[in-house]
Amino acid sequence: MHYPIISGLLLGTAVALALLCCIGLLVMRDTFQRLHFSAPVVAISMTCVAIAVYIEDGNPQSRIKVTIIAIALPLFNAVLTHATARAARIRKTGHWPLHADETIPIIGGGKAAGMVQEPLE
Repeated sequence: MHYPIISGLLLGTAVALALLCCIGLLVMRDTFQRLHFSAPVVAISMTCVAIAVYIEDGNPQSRIKVTIIAIALPLFNAVLTHATARAARIRKTGHWPLHADETIPIIGGGKAAGMVQEPLE
């Protein structure tokens, strides 16, 4: 079964989302904020492409390949995002672990990560 209009809409959605995420990469302030913009492309755009392949191509080999890619890509993206964040932190601070004198504010928590807390009684 071929549904070119549905496939076109799915591929158009994938491309539009990728372009929006590229714009997000340009306007974010630092590396850590930019890292978040790869996930929608990997998850949602790849899903749209996979569904379009399922609709347009009846070949089982193509469907298996796109399924493997759609499963593997988010897994590798998570690993790559973590490695990039770790490398950026090491480059910025010179070390990976959080030191006692270093605080990272947590929005809405009233505390900061890395603060030494008093023991509970």
